[in-house]
Order: sequence, then C-alpha cells, then structure tokens
Amino acid sequence: MNLAFRPPRRGLLLALLLHAGLSAAPARADVYDDMRTKWLNRSASAPALAPDDPDVAMQAAGSSAAATQYWSTMNLASNRAALWPDLPLGAVSASVTASVSRLGTLMAAYKSAASPYYQNADVLQAALEGLDWLLANGYSATGTGYDNWWDWQIGVPANLNNFMMANYSLMSPERIAACIASIDHYAPDPTRRAGMDGSIAANAIEEVGANRLDKALGAVMRGILGKSGAKIAAGRDAIPAALAYVTTGDGYYTDGSFIQHTHTPYVGAYGTVLLADISKLYYLLNDSPWSISADPNYLNPYDWAMNAYRPFIFDGAMMDNQRGRSISREGTSDHLSGRATISALAELAQVLPAAQALQLKSVIKGWVERDGSFGESYFTPQYGSGVAVFDIALIKAILNDASIPSAPEDSETRVFPSADRAVSRRDGYAFALSMFSKRISAFEFGNGENKNGWWTGIGMTQLYNADQTQYANTFWPTVDLRRLPGTTTDRSGGTPVAWKHYGNTKNAIGGAELNREFATAAMEFALTNTTASTLSGKKAWFMFGDRIVAVGSGITSTDGVPVETIVENRLLNGAGDNQLTVNDAANTKPATLGWTEAMPATRWAHLAGNTSYGSDIGYVFPDLPAVAALRETRNGAWRNINDGGSTATVSNNFLSLALNHGANPVNAAYTYILLPNRSAGETAAFAAANPISVIERSTTATAVRDNAQGVTGVVYWFDASKTVNVAGQPYLTSDKRSVVTLRQAGGELELAVADPTQLNTGLINLELNRSGNLVSKDDAIAFLNPGGATIKLAVSVNGSLGKSFKAKFALTNKTALAPAADAYARDGSYAGTNYGAAATMAVKQETVSYTRKALLKFDLSAITGTVTSAKLKLTPTSVGMAGVTHNLYQAADSNWTEGAVTWNSMPANGALLGSWEVPAAGTPIEMDVTAAAGSAMGGSKVLSLKVEGAANYGSASSVEYATKENGNANYRPTLVITYQ
Repeated sequence: MNLAFRPPRRGLLLALLLHAGLSAAPARADVYDDMRTKWLNRSASAPALAPDDPDVAMQAAGSSAAATQYWSTMNLASNRAALWPDLPLGAVSASVTASVSRLGTLMAAYKSAASPYYQNADVLQAALEGLDWLLANGYSATGTGYDNWWDWQIGVPANLNNFMMANYSLMSPERIAACIASIDHYAPDPTRRAGMDGSIAANAIEEVGANRLDKALGAVMRGILGKSGAKIAAGRDAIPAALAYVTTGDGYYTDGSFIQHTHTPYVGAYGTVLLADISKLYYLLNDSPWSISADPNYLNPYDWAMNAYRPFIFDGAMMDNQRGRSISREGTSDHLSGRATISALAELAQVLPAAQALQLKSVIKGWVERDGSFGESYFTPQYGSGVAVFDIALIKAILNDASIPSAPEDSETRVFPSADRAVSRRDGYAFALSMFSKRISAFEFGNGENKNGWWTGIGMTQLYNADQTQYANTFWPTVDLRRLPGTTTDRSGGTPVAWKHYGNTKNAIGGAELNREFATAAMEFALTNTTASTLSGKKAWFMFGDRIVAVGSGITSTDGVPVETIVENRLLNGAGDNQLTVNDAANTKPATLGWTEAMPATRWAHLAGNTSYGSDIGYVFPDLPAVAALRETRNGAWRNINDGGSTATVSNNFLSLALNHGANPVNAAYTYILLPNRSAGETAAFAAANPISVIERSTTATAVRDNAQGVTGVVYWFDASKTVNVAGQPYLTSDKRSVVTLRQAGGELELAVADPTQLNTGLINLELNRSGNLVSKDDAIAFLNPGGATIKLAVSVNGSLGKSFKAKFALTNKTALAPAADAYARDGSYAGTNYGAAATMAVKQETVSYTRKALLKFDLSAITGTVTSAKLKLTPTSVGMAGVTHNLYQAADSNWTEGAVTWNSMPANGALLGSWEVPAAGTPIEMDVTAAAGSAMGGSKVLSLKVEGAANYGSASSVEYATKENGNANYRPTLVITYQ
C-alpha cells in the first residue's frame, strides 16, 4: 500500500529551479549529456516570458522569503543532528525529503539573479556540504529507512534527481556518485516495492499507478545522471503498465475513473502526479534511444485528460470527491489542486499531437479564464504554493493565443461506476455525487490525514457554481462532517484505522447514464463495516438536467439515535445572513446566527448565494415535510482533521436543511428536488407546476419521472421480477438488480441500462410496455420480440463493470394495457363475496353455488387516435379438464370496482364477442375485441368484459386465469391496442 501522497506543491523558489539553471549546462559529450541538456532546456521549450513578467516576480518574491527562512534557520554546526531544527531525523521520514528540498531551494537562490543570495559563496558551500552531511547521516547508501517507504523510494530520490539536474556543473563527480549510490540503495527497481533496507523480497509489492510512474521517472533521471542505459531502460519499461487501462485495482478505467490505493478515487491528487510524470517522461524519452512513442497506449493520456480530468474540474477547481485525504490538508484547496492539475495538463499538451493539443489547450484556456478564486492573477501564490515559471509560460501562451478558442464547461451528466462517483454539469453549475461500495471506500485515512472523513463518500453531494470559494479556505475544518449534504446520517463515526478499507456491505451501487445528458444513480448502503452503526437504506439520485431529484427509502436503524437526511449544509457569507425564503416570497426566515426551526409543511425553500449571480439554490419538497433549518457559526481547526494541521481556531457560518426520520426509523423515506441557480420566484413556480412524479418509492424499486422532459429513471433493488407501474399500467419490468434511464421524445424512445452490482454474470431481462422498431442498440443488448406489443430486451452484463448499455426505438402506436381491475364472482351462498384480490379468476358453469364468472376492465383513456386493433390475452394457470368452451361478453356497464364487485352486483352481459376452447394450462388465448374497444373509445373509454362457461361441463370443468395480481408477469391479462 502506498502510504503517502505529496501534493504537487512546488516550493516557490524551487519553482524557479530549472529556469535559473539554464546557464550551467556543459558541452555535449554523449547521449546522456544530450538528455540532461534537454531537461535543462525544458523551460526554454515554452514561449518566452517578458523579463519583467509580474507573475514571475511574484514567485520570486515568495521564493526570497522561503530562502531567507531556510538560510537563517539552517544548522551549520559540525556536530549537528539535523540540518534544520524543525526537521529532526530518525523518526519522521518526511524530514529527510524536506531537507533535500530545502537544500535545492538554497541552490536555486544562489543561482537566481532575483534572489538576495545570488552568487553567495557561503550559501553554495552550506548547501553542498549540507548535502554531503545528509548523504552520510540521513540517506546513506548503506542505511535502513524508517517510517514511510514513500520518502525513501520516491520523495528523496525525486528531490535528489532535481538537485543534481539543476546543479550538475556545480557538483563534483564524487558528490553525484554518492547521490546515485543512495538512490540505488533505497530504490533499486521502479516496478517493485523495496524493503526499508533496500532489498527486494520475492513477494514484493508490484508498483502501480502514480507510484509506478514516480519511480519510473526517478529511474530515468538517475540513469541520465549516472550515464546508465540500463537504468533508463528500466524506467522506460515500467511505463507501459501504467498507460494501459485496468479493470481492477489502481490505474485508469475506460469509464474515466482513476483509482489509487485500491479503493479510493484520486484523479485530483495521485492522478495529477501521474499526469505530471507522464509529460516529463514523454519529453525526456522522445527522440532518444529509449523512446516510448511506439507503445500502443501512448496517446491514452489525452483520453484521460478529456474523459477523467475534465469532468471533475469546474471553473478551475478540482472536485473534492477526487482529492481523497487532500481535503484535510491546510493550504491544499480545490482551486489549488485544480491549478496543479491544469499545469500538468498544459505540460501534457506540449507532447501531444497538434490536433489533440489544440483541444486540450482550449479546455485549459476556458478554465483559467473563468477561475477568479486567485484574485487579480491566476498565478498568485497561496499557502506557499506558487506556479513554476515553465507552467506560467505555457499557460500564458495559451491565454494569449487568439487561435485557441476558450472552451465552455461541458454540459454533460456522467456516471463513473469504477469510482462510485457521478457528476451532472450544466451552464453555471456542476453537481457531484460520492458513493461507496465493496470496491470503493467511504473515505481514506492515513498519515494522520482525513481523521473525520467518514461521511464524505456515503452519499455526499456538492454543488459547484459561481461561488468559487464555497469549498476552499477553511470549509473542511469547520463544516459539520457528520452532517454533509446528501447523506442520510446518524452522526456515527469514531477513531479511524489507518489505510483501512471502509467498504459497503451492500451490492447495488452504480448508475445508468443516457447520452451523457441524463442519469440515474443508486446506492444501497449499510454501515456495518464503516461506522459500525445499524443504519441502512436505499438512496437514489435522478440527474435530469437542471433539476436533481433525491429519493430515499428503506431507511432503518435500531441504535436508538436520531437519523436525518441532510438536504443542505452550505457555507454562508461572512455575516451569515444569506436570505432563506420558504413557501412564500414574503416568508423570509430570520438571518440571526443561532436561529433554528422545524419548518412545517415545507413545499419549497430558496437560499440566496454568496455572489451577486449564479449561486442561488432552490429546494422543492413534494411530500410537504417538516424541514429542520439551522443557521450557525462553527469553529474548528485544521488539526482536528489532520495531524499536520494548525491548531489555530477558524470559523465559518453555515445554513443546513434536514429531514428528520426520528430514532429507530423503520423503512423511512424522503424526496427532495435540488434546483441549482434558481431564484426564489423560479423555485416557487417550479414547485407549483412540479413536473416531477415519484412513481415508486419502496424497498423493491425507486422510480421517478420528469413529465416535462419525458425522462424516467428506475432502480430495481432486488434480483427478482419486479414491475414498475405508471398510472395503473405496467411500465417497465426487470428481473435483476438494475438501473435504467429512459427518455421518450415524440415518437422516439431511448434507454440506458446498467448492472449496479458489477456481479451479474448473466443477463438483465427488461420488458417495456411500449411497442417500437429498433433504431440502434449496443451489442450487449438483444431485442427479443420485434413487432411485439412490448419491447423485450436481454442485456448481457457479464464483466461490464457497471457500464451503461443503450438502445433506441422508433415507437409505434401499439401498447399493451393491464386491467384497471379484474375479479371473479361466485353464485349461490357466495353471491355476496368479493374475490377481487385473488391472483387468479375462476370460470366454471355448474350447479348453484359452484358457478363462477370472471370480469375485467381496461382503461383506454391514454389511447390517442382511432383503435385499429384490440386483442385480449388471457392465460389459464389451472385447467380441470379438456374440451371446455368459454364465452367472452362485453359487459353492460363498467360501474364496478375490483374491491367490491360480487355476483349480486356484477353487470349483466352485453354483446357476445367470441368463444374459445380452453387450452392447456400456461397456454395463452387471444381474442379480437377491436369492435368493442372502438365502441368504448366513443363513450366512457373503459372496456368492461365478462368471461363465463358456454355450458355445464360438470364438476371437473373449473378453469383459473391469471389476474393482474399473479406472481408470473407473463401470465397476467393484457389488452394489446394498435391505433392511428
């Protein structure tokens, strides 16, 4: 397991290191010198900046302060135990890495004309002798490491390589050899994890992902510096495994996910490191004897940029659900992480083919132009993190190139099943969802970082909009981490175990995306393996464009503690007085901090944002629940969530909205609708018209329809045949756990289906109560009944990793209706008994008290047009004897109900519509009732029918037909209507 990630925080003076070292390259002697010179000239490969560039000056100003601090605190004594008093050696391995980094900073100060230590011989001597001391006492070629393996095999080698590359001409061959010997001792193989003594065990961990490429780059640079072709080749040969897509473990997935540490989505942290490594490796190795350009996956990084990075960056901010432990680091905000990633992408564009580079640069330009979080300049240093001069030059060249268009944010909705993440982006906002499963951990804790991250992956939702600093600065140490938006919480937690996988015990976690426009996501959860509470439930999100519908069901707990679903927990402005409006434009709630209220019968609410535009949020509550509102000031400290953080108290104001489920809830439920960037008036109008229908909210299925857009999402929670009905009619049936998103627009219907469990090795069988001709489909989908009254599909999901499979149909005017009611009646002493709830309806003609007749009626009101064909299908489930004939009549009226009709109250017979000889059980009969249906369409639009025996065939002649309540969906009665 990789136990450390160092974020791409470049020390301000170190950011100038290569830029300052260009003048020191010696004359060419061999290919290794060529490659070293190429590395030193990397900065020169970017368009030149003006000598007085103000952004470079900003970096230099910060660099001088850092150099001054390091120089003034460096221990120069001959009997020293450490180079700096705050970096003691012997216990914390990060002190070794930081010591080499500081020595590099001093060397850069010595070489930079902008530094007060330029050409200061004392600084030069101290830095070089400090390196000698460290190689002898802290990182020797015969030593044994301690604490974190990462420092010994990645952190220190990377800093030593940078030191040698930048200062090669100022170092003796002996010093270089000593550095290389130490690197070789601790990091002998870029593909395998060494022990603390540098040995490689037979069962050594295979390096993957960012760690692998960190070590590959280290091996290549060490090979150049030590003039070893074998080391360069070893580094090159480690690269292909990281370029290929993976299906398990660490690396990039074809769905856009990037995983590190087996269980954590990390595109915004380790993924950034890997991307930066790739651009450096490509730059170094291209046009060398060790080129990697022939690898079949060489261009995959471009796909990563567009498919894995772009979805998770909004207006320059890297979404927190891709940053893992980084969210707990003081001075590593979403925009700082985003800026580091954008810098890495700008470097990647330098080594891509021109067409791909142009597209990537266009995206970069849009991000940088929209990111106002850094103030007047995008390159302003924050929290000690600046921007390398090379990256400033690359990004400014993109900004100043009129031929590069500025790309807007993508309008798309995506599900990332391998990472249990989803995003929905539209103009002006991005909605982000974090889930967890047996594959993906609820959070990652390690190195004392992210101590209270329990709920960050258990349904947490985030809304990014024009309030660009919503999640920046001091959000994470002050927000209530047990009450995060989107979560259904009992506030449980505890003391986490380092590097433990906090997984879900349930299987249905995933989603189905349709055309990257709409998506449905599902997460069944239980906290047994996370916070160890008994809380469980089923949560679904329906991302239908500019509205997100959140629905929960089956929420159950036995711990005796309150359970609530957090609709919102938003950072407010400095005064904490953002206006909250509820149910009526005139009903504004108190702006006083400390205000709380259980707001009864809440239909809608609106929260004013922190900016003058683009950050208001509307909320709609179809169930009219009591919503618990709280406006509060919260205090915290970075140390509370990260052992390396400051103990200083920081404060923020928040407003939360919650739905209370009480203590020990049993199958509790909720629904709310999130409306990004809506005004109070727009929110009220939406609530009044509310186009959203919750079709089903049970423990077996969750289904929502947006009637305005014709979009429907359905989640099936069990591996059993289940039909979701709309307006009393079967709509969609699935026989397995599945997630389906559908859209009907005019005469066209599209659907996407996915296996949320990623465990189904067979099929998902779907039946949609529509008729249509196939337009297109993915290969995994089989269309079973072309020309049928319904659409039957078999979807092969074996090994699909939660992928969404799509099909499109041109609808025909043909539909299969289920009965609005069906029952049977019995004469004689049973003449007053109702049999409407039975799973079968009996038909028999015999003596008094033994005669039974069946009744059915169909609601035709949804049929628009003229009926050209109507065919009734009935299926006998039990047949007493052969040779029995049944008659079908149109009933004289339809004024009967399933729950009340008896022999005494059933309607009389109307016209005889036809007869049939009863077939064997399980064999359906079909009767043409076109004329009767057409007659009903001209009247009540209800077709009422009766079935009875044609004669007395004796006591063995009983026949039972399946009703709409029958457990076998294939046996239930249907009326197939064709119309024009």
